[in-house]
Amino acid sequence: MPSNSLNRGGSPEEPANEPERLNDGQPARTRQQDSERLNIREELAEIWDQDLLFMSEPEYDDAIIGVMERAGGSPVIAYDTQKILDILERSMSVEEAQEFFEYNILGAYVGDKTPVYITQNY
Repeated sequence: MPSNSLNRGGSPEEPANEPERLNDGQPARTRQQDSERLNIREELAEIWDQDLLFMSEPEYDDAIIGVMERAGGSPVIAYDTQKILDILERSMSVEEAQEFFEYNILGAYVGDKTPVYITQNY
């Protein structure tokens, strides 16, 4: 029986304590999780007292691993490449995720505050 707001969790196929799922099969985010993700942006901006540039979609906040500093440059947000690919693979194939990342994310230069992407293979 399809679930709706009236019968949610009322059938044996869908227990009441199981989280709602998105179309891609991933658990839906709760408001608390979304709030925590927004807080990481606020927290980093406050700690660094800088205008840091984040990827526009908050789901990528799970891939933030820190802030990168370099001589003569502004601090920038550092993302874990594999975590971004994992997020992309929720809605596309491995090959599509790799191509999307390389062209649309890694290849997007938006000035001195462009985030960096770290590959942690070692």
